[in-house]
Amino acid sequence: MSESPQLVTQLLRAVIAYTWFFETCDETVLDDDTALKHQEYVGYLLNQLSDVDKQRVADELADLAASETDPTYRKFVETFAFAMGLVEQEDG
Repeated sequence: MSESPQLVTQLLRAVIAYTWFFETCDETVLDDDTALKHQEYVGYLLNQLSDVDKQRVADELADLAASETDPTYRKFVETFAFAMGLVEQEDG
């Protein structure tokens, strides 16, 4: 199978968007325990990646954050790799 950078980017955008939803939704939409459970599951799945792939995700996240215009969402994307345990410390 040939590499498809656009596929990786779009899938990562989807993961970030759903994780953002779990992070920011009101408890009337989704209770906090369920939201946290799903965020932890995202982290678990991402941590199954090889170190090389984790770094690729971190690099892609940096690119996505750099192009994000909403400051709050940009910060979320910038800290996503650290929050999910893909890197040991936040950049910056």
